Amino acid sequence: MTTQTLSSPAISIAPNAGNPGRAQTLHEAAKGQVYTVRQVLADPHAPERARQLEEIGFCPGERVMIMTRGIPGGDPLVVRIGQSTFALRGAEAACVQVEGLARSA
Repeated sequence: MTTQTLSSPAISIAPNAGNPGRAQTLHEAAKGQVYTVRQVLADPHAPERARQLEEIGFCPGERVMIMTRGIPGGDPLVVRIGQSTFALRGAEAACVQVEGLARSA
């Protein structure tokens, strides 16, 4: 089965955009796809992490995109949110729940 990514000159739509109920973590998200932050989850091993992520802009409703992943292993992730670019460790990205950006009609 082939997965097709819809795109326009301005944005690229995530493959799960047709299923807005399907959420995933930013760590699981595909590189180059645009997502919307759904919520920031607390990490039981680092409870301050959710607050730190929200302070730098990972708030519900914000658009986010993984620009690239480190080699080898995919860690860290280079992430664009708003007008800012950050490097996040996989454990940090796993705290950010996202969903595919729905295409406006």
